[in-house]
Amino acid sequence: MMKTATLAVILGCLSACSSAGNASLKSVTAADVDRSIRDGVTTSSQLRQLYGEPSEIANENGNEVWTYEYSSDQADGLSVAQQAVGLGFLGTRTTSNTHVLKVTLHRDIVLHHSFITSHVGGGSGLRQ
Repeated sequence: MMKTATLAVILGCLSACSSAGNASLKSVTAADVDRSIRDGVTTSSQLRQLYGEPSEIANENGNEVWTYEYSSDQADGLSVAQQAVGLGFLGTRTTSNTHVLKVTLHRDIVLHHSFITSHVGGGSGLRQ
């Protein structure tokens, strides 16, 4: 019985969070980005060294726009505990964090960059 409960808690913890995208953006702040990218100076090679390959490359008005994204979702402690004891049907509370870095380049030099962070909380079932 104790092994089953322990396994349930471990599985609940493993399912309590997820992430996707470019891990180099996980802990970065807007100030970090502004220190590492200088408009008119930073090159595409330097960007690749800092952040790796972009998740998307688009062309706008003759310029390349590189997009880097990272997102993570994490369930709160009560949600994890509910799952562990079989009460997941009561609902969950989660927090989603997203970081998006967009960089506009002209001839391999950064023209402009922006960094957006969003934090969104949500819930399901009785925990909305």
